[in-house]
Amino acid sequence: MNETSILQGLNDAQRQAVTAEFKPLLVIAGAGSGKTRILTRRIAYLISQNVPSFHLLGITFTNKAAGEMRKRVDALVKQFVWVSTFHSTCMQILRHDGEVIGLKRHFSIYDETDQLVLIKECMKELSINDRQVNPKAIREIIQRAKDQLTDPVQFQLSAHDYFEEMVSKAYQLYEQKLSFMNGCDFGDLILKVVRLFEKDNVVLERWQDRFRHVLIDEYQDTNHAQYRLIQLIASRYRQLTVVGDPDQSIYAWRGADIKNILRFEEDYPDCQILKLEQNYRSTKVILEAANHLIQHNYQRKPKQLWTENDEGEQIALYEASDEKDEAGYVVKKIKEYQRQGFPLTDMVIFYRVHSQSRVLEDELRRHKINYKIVGGIRFYDRREIKDLVAYLKFIASPDDEVSLKRILNVPSRGVGKKAFEAIAEYAAQHQKTLGGALGGIEQVTGVSSKSKKAIRIFYELITWLRANHAHLNITELLEKILHETGYLNELEGEKTMESRVRIENIKEFFSAVQEFEETWEPFLDELPSHAQPAPSTSMLQNFLESISLQSDIDRWSQDSEQLTLMTLHSAKGLEFPIVFMAGLEEEIFPHVNALGEADGELEEERRLCYVGMTRAKRKLHMTYANSRRLYGFRNHNLPSRFLNEIPQNSFEAPDRFDFRVELDEFDDFDELDDPKRRILYD
Repeated sequence: MNETSILQGLNDAQRQAVTAEFKPLLVIAGAGSGKTRILTRRIAYLISQNVPSFHLLGITFTNKAAGEMRKRVDALVKQFVWVSTFHSTCMQILRHDGEVIGLKRHFSIYDETDQLVLIKECMKELSINDRQVNPKAIREIIQRAKDQLTDPVQFQLSAHDYFEEMVSKAYQLYEQKLSFMNGCDFGDLILKVVRLFEKDNVVLERWQDRFRHVLIDEYQDTNHAQYRLIQLIASRYRQLTVVGDPDQSIYAWRGADIKNILRFEEDYPDCQILKLEQNYRSTKVILEAANHLIQHNYQRKPKQLWTENDEGEQIALYEASDEKDEAGYVVKKIKEYQRQGFPLTDMVIFYRVHSQSRVLEDELRRHKINYKIVGGIRFYDRREIKDLVAYLKFIASPDDEVSLKRILNVPSRGVGKKAFEAIAEYAAQHQKTLGGALGGIEQVTGVSSKSKKAIRIFYELITWLRANHAHLNITELLEKILHETGYLNELEGEKTMESRVRIENIKEFFSAVQEFEETWEPFLDELPSHAQPAPSTSMLQNFLESISLQSDIDRWSQDSEQLTLMTLHSAKGLEFPIVFMAGLEEEIFPHVNALGEADGELEEERRLCYVGMTRAKRKLHMTYANSRRLYGFRNHNLPSRFLNEIPQNSFEAPDRFDFRVELDEFDDFDELDDPKRRILYD
């Protein structure tokens, strides 16, 4: 592809970003300004300037975004370019060079559910009462510690109260268990690569030479560990392009640090900074409202979004009497749009917290409107899927004790708690893993002959699958597991609604597996020559990696005829012709936790509102309620301050009509309350 075709269709600012000099580059890309196009075109431009595609690394945050970017790059240059997420990239690096820091190549990746199982096990061994210390809180603190590159020793030194002391002890034991089981959690994937690069300069230089040009999407969402990783990789050649928008930094609660993008020119004094301010998504009215809102923040880089799109309709504002009235209004409007010819896929309902969805769901079901919640129970977190994945993980990773403990008695084999304890004791005495102890089950005391027989059959099945899985695809492995264990037969025998749903989920899992098998190719071209994966294990290993790193938004599709409901934190990167934002009340949005003395948290809430507003292409609806029952209490909150930070002329006349009352009950509209109400926040 020549330079002319690469630059075709770009505006002046986009063209500047694509063809910028080969030095550190920061592109401040406003919402809807075409940042993905910039990244893909810059990759193509670099290749057209004789940069080998082998030396390019593109990083984004979700598998879905990475897949879309890969597809666009492939269409442009017809060459392989490494485009991946932070976690996937680090996982590949560890597969190649992790042994330098004591990590075997075929390590297991533990998701949040697996982490919680392991943490509870640690707490039990340490006699930490889970009623006094929440296991989920420990998991969260460990995750944030790893985001900050804080290891257990460093954490212990900073612990200053009883709670942190308990977390410190759990963290230390948790890490010991992960190491023994050759496992990594998500935080480890990045932390361990940083430690690897800091420890071994030869390994670092090899990867620096591999990734001479680094391009990062959504740079405002990077945490400290990711920031340090980028520094290490890019420090040799300093060919770094980062694209982001401080006004869309909304993940501080999971470790993102807005300062990473705000101080870019301090880190790279010779950098070039460009702004993309032309919006291709929203109407002038929506952009004007969003611009006014975000200007109330101080932690930002000034910019002014503009568009050549139509002026558009004013924002609809609805004052509901309560949460049921609010849901009634939203559903009535949805049905009106359907009658006008808009499909459900054109619409979305955003809310600040998951608990707001219940009343909305009740109303949608009452009107038989098909909907999908993004951010509910992750597909791969459903019990039956976790069970099957655990079988696959234990086949691939014999040291994975978390998976073994999950499946040893699933379906039921009569292996109870006492048998588990006896096997664990035997393993400890003989310095074996739990999986290794199963091979000597006949020597284990305290286990009944019936349980021993069941364990022997299980162990023989796993041993056979492990020995033969190189000759079977994943579908065949799953079919063998389901048939030999009787898992599916047990579900079919239950004959309950729950069991039917679980069977349907298993069928859907087979669809996911088959899609993977149809598109899978060995990762060989992506890898440096010094380390290639074992081909016999790569398909299963790659599949397990792909689902371990998958988020709920990765499985979401806008193609199915369903209305989408999601929290605002799931909204970034998406767009819809019609957007409903519900619950704009003080202490809900902005959230009560953001109303303290720290301005940073309130600014993040404002950015979250900005993100929600700029998802709308044609029409934006914003609603608030005078009274709302939430978490078992009825509250009377003021309208959100964010509504008062939007120019009044951006709104239609605020509406407070109760749509649960039919219009034909009134002879005259004058009998209704005045529909106009000024929004006040003092």
